[in-house]
Amino acid sequence: MKLLQQQIFFTGKEVFLMGDFAQMMFIPVAFIVLIFIAIITKKRGMEKIVFLESNDKLEDLNPRDFFYNILKMEKGSKLIYWTEIILLIVDTVYILVGGYFQYLEEMKFLKEFPDFPISPVSSVFLKFSIPIFMWFVLVFLLVFAYFMQKKENKRITEMLDNLDNHNLLTYAREDFFNSDRIVDTGIMAQSDLKLGNSYLFCIYPAYIIPYSWISNIKVDEVFNRGGNYYSLTFTINNFSNFIQIFFIKKSVAEKVRELILKNKHELYGRDDFKW
Repeated sequence: MKLLQQQIFFTGKEVFLMGDFAQMMFIPVAFIVLIFIAIITKKRGMEKIVFLESNDKLEDLNPRDFFYNILKMEKGSKLIYWTEIILLIVDTVYILVGGYFQYLEEMKFLKEFPDFPISPVSSVFLKFSIPIFMWFVLVFLLVFAYFMQKKENKRITEMLDNLDNHNLLTYAREDFFNSDRIVDTGIMAQSDLKLGNSYLFCIYPAYIIPYSWISNIKVDEVFNRGGNYYSLTFTINNFSNFIQIFFIKKSVAEKVRELILKNKHELYGRDDFKW
């Protein structure tokens, strides 16, 4: 009889937990939806910069400040950061307040069924396991984003300093405003490319590449479980690391390569790229 009673307890509890499944999934679903909206909004913001549709008054800035303002990590990621912060606050309140009231319900349940083998605290943790897991995920993402932002902004500063030391930023700024050749890479997390007469511009990841600095450029295929994609791999003079910009279609990557080859040949009267 006691075993049957315990089985009834377990069955009732399982039904109760199943009924709360939608409530448990609120934070993860909200996270996915809001992050997706934030990424779409970020993508649109990068397009506005590339197409010179941004409402920010940046035209009067000196070349270095202009490029730092459009390339810095905060420019495109601010909405994602705030989305994560808001979700973290909502998740924290949900766990604390919801967990407290759920604990009171568990205590009432325990008074009615004192032989129930699961403690009230264990039941609360079981019900809120997904929101608690999401809380740690959000904290990790915020900490990770903070350090990545500092690292990327440092790289952008070094890149701009290098260009400025070679007196190229003024010409790069003119090329950015005068160019209307925009290439859609097809990669959601990456911005469109802007091909100037002398420079390649990418808002995210942030790159300003003078054609005169490119010693080698090739198209590589990248294999991935979700489907293959392609990259333009640049070798830069006096620079140890490769630069990669990704594309969904191989034909687009090859077309960009051809345009860079053509522009460099017209500018310098030679084609010294390696194949």
